[in-house]
Amino acid sequence: MTANAPTDRHQALQSFLQMRRGNSTPIEIFRRIATGNSRSNWFVRMDDGDRYVVRVEQGGVFGTSSAEEFAFMGAAQRLGCAVAPPRWFEATGDVLGEPFFVMDFVDGVAEDRNDRSMSPELTHDFVGRLAELHATDWTGALDDLGDAAKVTPADATHVQIDRWYQLYRAESLTTIPLLEEGAAWLHHHAPPMERVSIVHGDPGPGNFVHDGRAVVAFTDWEFTHLGDAAEDWVYLVTMRGSRTMAPGEWAAVFDRVAGVRLSDEQIRFWSAFNYFKGACANLTCRRVFASTNPAPNMGLIGTALHQTFVRGLAGAIA
Repeated sequence: MTANAPTDRHQALQSFLQMRRGNSTPIEIFRRIATGNSRSNWFVRMDDGDRYVVRVEQGGVFGTSSAEEFAFMGAAQRLGCAVAPPRWFEATGDVLGEPFFVMDFVDGVAEDRNDRSMSPELTHDFVGRLAELHATDWTGALDDLGDAAKVTPADATHVQIDRWYQLYRAESLTTIPLLEEGAAWLHHHAPPMERVSIVHGDPGPGNFVHDGRAVVAFTDWEFTHLGDAAEDWVYLVTMRGSRTMAPGEWAAVFDRVAGVRLSDEQIRFWSAFNYFKGACANLTCRRVFASTNPAPNMGLIGTALHQTFVRGLAGAIA
């Protein structure tokens, strides 16, 4: 969609950007660039050549907040981590019908999560940049989050378990015994944590942009939070990166590049947690499918994929 074919959404966004940029430059190009489940992403090029990505919520899918995503991306930028600089946040939904934020467009390639062609050089850089994110001293960088930025090593994991449990209870008309048992098991077996890190929440192929050799920016920060870095490493090995390399290959790179070694207990716990998180988050798609977006992917995520994650959780805690 270009400026030659204006729509109400186009005009509303153009007015928003003109106000925030402080000039009357019109939008030259406005087109959707990624379908996404939790967000829709739109490419914008202004008539003066400036380029942005507009990241729009989609009915509360996965129970994540653009406000938190925007805050964490801003903190990551200030801390020197790999991220597209976020620019402006619109919280009311009055402009595009849903909350959204605008970030700079960065040039590069988005790795396919199903592709096994990541070069060793890129793999090493990716692991190093993820470790860099985990190691940053974020103290004072997330003051906008209020109490959410005050978690301690003793309570950070329990806060996340409760977050996803409460989402499941809000989205489900009935209790789901395996999720009830899963929450109790996770609270009981939560491993001790040495330090609280910025956790990306969904790291791996498909969620970063690169130039062929190095990571330019991590993307899709909607699951970002403060917690245990082991959550990211286990998620990468068992989920998003599982088709790229075998667990042993990932483990060797973690050790060589970042000095990270995962114990069997960590792998079991965080595998169970990630299945639990996915099962709870996927329930939101049932509501969205029934109310605002009857797309096939919403129906499948809210039913079949939800059940897949519940079965994964049951296997992990058995």
